[in-house]
Amino acid sequence: MAKERKKIDYDLFNPYNLDWGEEIYFPSSRNVKEYGNRIYNRYPARSIFLVPRAILSSKYNQGLSILDPFMGSGTTAVETVLSGNIPFGIEMDPFARMVAEVSSYVYEESEISEIKHFATSILKHWNTYDSLPKPSLTGIDRWFKVGDIEKLLKLKNAILSISPEKYKHFFLIVFADCIKPVSLMERQSLKPYISTKFPKITKDVESSFSYSFDAHITALEEMSEEKKPQRSIIWIGDDATDFSLDNPQIDVAITSPPYINALDYTRCIKIESAFCDTIDNTIANELRKKQVGHERRKNQKIEDFVTDLFEPFYKAIYPVDQARAMTCRAYFNDMYKNFECVYNALKVGGEYHVIIGDNTIKNVDIPTHELLLEIGIHVGFNCFGYYKYAIKDHRTSIPRNCEKSKIGYEHVIMLRK
Repeated sequence: MAKERKKIDYDLFNPYNLDWGEEIYFPSSRNVKEYGNRIYNRYPARSIFLVPRAILSSKYNQGLSILDPFMGSGTTAVETVLSGNIPFGIEMDPFARMVAEVSSYVYEESEISEIKHFATSILKHWNTYDSLPKPSLTGIDRWFKVGDIEKLLKLKNAILSISPEKYKHFFLIVFADCIKPVSLMERQSLKPYISTKFPKITKDVESSFSYSFDAHITALEEMSEEKKPQRSIIWIGDDATDFSLDNPQIDVAITSPPYINALDYTRCIKIESAFCDTIDNTIANELRKKQVGHERRKNQKIEDFVTDLFEPFYKAIYPVDQARAMTCRAYFNDMYKNFECVYNALKVGGEYHVIIGDNTIKNVDIPTHELLLEIGIHVGFNCFGYYKYAIKDHRTSIPRNCEKSKIGYEHVIMLRK
């Protein structure tokens, strides 16, 4: 039986000591801002760092291999480095990979001094550079006032020309973060959106870049104070449903996969990605084919176990929305394949911690964490723990059809091979 919620200091929180189904209390993540988690802070659906931190701080060994098969912007990788372990990752989006690499790298003081030097030069000379070619993204002009794209591309040219190779990704992330304030897009919305009712007052390119740089360099300085060894993420693929290692070598996997009917992550950051040359129209279409939970995956072959497991929910949704029913079923099929891949990558005794919210689709309640738990057991895992916590900060400003569709809790299932 689930216990009544109790407040737990997140620095002392130990998931291995919780009772089954216990509800815990986290402070607002808006008030807990640390290190690499602030690098490109507006990355869509960024997972809360308190869960991987609690898991990894409960481990006595260092040098463990820690995998996040849905790496995103690198929350698990940051906590892996801070705990003295080795980050492994899978991520389909090249912009997210870049954010994760910058977020989890521990810069030395001498490197930070060099970065500040190059930033000074960029800010001094950017307006003397020619404008680079416009990103290959349909309709990009509509998101900016006349002349601002050219100014951004002058700044980009200065960044690429002045910063050395080892710092280019950092400066491109800073650059990406300054784009939305310059644009006509609403800062509060994850999806590109222009308000016609309340026209936005845009920022100029130089002050936006300067503000973004100050925020990011502060995050690097705070991360460097931890004095952890520099580690690079070991990438083992770009598809969380289809990857393998030569031999089982992962000690712990921790992830927060996309929800059913998830955000289109590619769309959320397409403008920034295009300016950083990590996406164009063709790449965007290819990425959506790999995006778990995306409607384009609804026609895949479904495992018999998944068909049977999801059948009651499929029958309830299908008469209302046939395509949505197929997309939701395909989501669990993708997660089935992910669980198989993670199981094969784990050492015997290795663990998989999955953070997920339940969903309401077309007024049908889907206990996503329970279905994933059943999939995990079917694949071969033993479930040794389960807890949940309330979501305090809904990062999306996207309108919902009804309040019930807003996800109130995240659930963490703890699986062992």
